[in-house]
Amino acid sequence: MLRKTLVLLLTVFSLSCFSQDKSVLLLNSYHPQYKWTDELTRGVRDSLSGTVSPENLHIEFMDARRFVDDEIYHKKLIDLLKHKYLNSRPDVIITSDDHAYYFMIEHGQTLFPNIPIVFCGVNVFYPNTLKGRDNITGIKEGMEIQGNLELIQQIQPQVNKIIMLGDTTGLGLRMVQRAKSIKSQWLSDPLKQQISLEIWDNFSLKELHQKAQSTDHTSAFLMLAIHKDKLGNYFSFDSDLPELASLSKAPIYGMWGGLMIGNGVIGGMMNNPFEHGYNAAKMALRVLDGVPIADLPIKEKASYKPFFDYAQLQQSNIDMTLLPTNAVVVGKPESLYQRFKTIIHSVIALVILLTAIISVLLVNIRQRKAAQYKLKLFNAQLESIVHQRTEELEHRNQALEAASLRMEELANTDILTGLHNRRAGIEDVSAFISRLNITYQPLTLALLDIDWFKKVNDTYGHQMGDEVLITLAQTLKKTLRPSDRVYRWGGEEFLLALPDTDEALAYMVCERLRLKIAEMNMTDIPQITVSMGLAGFNAGDNLDNILQFADEALYKAKGEGRNKVITKACLVGIL
Repeated sequence: MLRKTLVLLLTVFSLSCFSQDKSVLLLNSYHPQYKWTDELTRGVRDSLSGTVSPENLHIEFMDARRFVDDEIYHKKLIDLLKHKYLNSRPDVIITSDDHAYYFMIEHGQTLFPNIPIVFCGVNVFYPNTLKGRDNITGIKEGMEIQGNLELIQQIQPQVNKIIMLGDTTGLGLRMVQRAKSIKSQWLSDPLKQQISLEIWDNFSLKELHQKAQSTDHTSAFLMLAIHKDKLGNYFSFDSDLPELASLSKAPIYGMWGGLMIGNGVIGGMMNNPFEHGYNAAKMALRVLDGVPIADLPIKEKASYKPFFDYAQLQQSNIDMTLLPTNAVVVGKPESLYQRFKTIIHSVIALVILLTAIISVLLVNIRQRKAAQYKLKLFNAQLESIVHQRTEELEHRNQALEAASLRMEELANTDILTGLHNRRAGIEDVSAFISRLNITYQPLTLALLDIDWFKKVNDTYGHQMGDEVLITLAQTLKKTLRPSDRVYRWGGEEFLLALPDTDEALAYMVCERLRLKIAEMNMTDIPQITVSMGLAGFNAGDNLDNILQFADEALYKAKGEGRNKVITKACLVGIL
């Protein structure tokens, strides 16, 4: 009984804190298994907790490390977001890291017009991207290349070569460009010219391993950003980074704390992803509270602090007295109190909390006994009301479902001919193409156009023209095979989809159809003929280019006197 009451109290308290009508979209650049993204997302969740309910925090992952520079994936991602959030617009959008930020700069106004955006994790920021955009603010993550170079000098006085590692993908390329600029400045400083700076950004993982094995303690690596090697192999910070560290005789430094500490990196001036996401979400909460974006200036740089891995410091024989005074050393042996300090404090806090809860529960028990009888009566009344309303809702849902089916049918049907329309044709043929890419069965499309149809309308009137279209549609449905599909494509033009049919067989089907149409008996009209253009699908074809082939074949059929069937093979043979 006490347990149920405690759960009820905590639930009521939590619900009272939530902004039930506010929603937040977190668009992550990478995948959820990526440690950096996982920690940043956790920071956003913790920051929003108690203000935005969990179901109103929508989290998307672009997976840009594994699909970097993939245009097809990029387009499908746009379609997915457009579909998912068509009727559920968020009140504010948080973007994490460069890919999500530049994605929203390019497509934000199309996908989420006028929705305020708070960005974080942007390493390379171009101010001109915000030109004309007054609904964006956030926190620049920046990068700490210069600070890490100076840190390496400080704790490795013997170093004479520092190698910065990047790649040629989007973020990696931008960071390498910044590194090259710093290198130029570095070489102009007489105090630093004794240290050679190199940038490696064009290598396979095997080549990188071989080069790393040839280094020594007078060298050091600084990890910028690596998504893929030059062969397109994905670089994992969980598996590839520890392997690189085990092969390298030179210590590896980095600037992404939650991602690198524990994976073989000795340390560096590092950013905390949890803190970064937490602070960005705080800015988003201020936007939800009604603070104008103009009153929330962009923060120029995230916090970078010296973090180190104790085991790696020991392995590299680093003198710990050379570390900065504010350095945090992870894994350093602690006293018993330091090790269990959090638990001790938590136990004390829990005892205090439980004492307070017990006091509240004692008062609640007395009040609950008095209210229990009234609650029983209320529940009986409520059950009756719910039963009645449930029946009403069921009847309304049935009516709504029937109306929805009718609307869908009307949206996909040509009213005059009763055939499926162009919209239905695009959907069906796209499904055929998807199946074709799996089963490799043939598929042929045909564009059919009524010859001299304008003359029919001009001579006999539009009502007779409509009769021609209706009669032709009926002839098509009766003459085509059960597996074939026919659509009113527009005006006097029809699209035929012939699945499991190659171009040669399709030609025979369409010739039979052409002759059948020429035999149609139309009152007052001597004869109706059609021209057709055929095109079969080959590997790599899509709907647009196969329709272009069919249209060119149709154009050729008309040019050769009409009442003809021309195939793509014939067309290609001429070209």
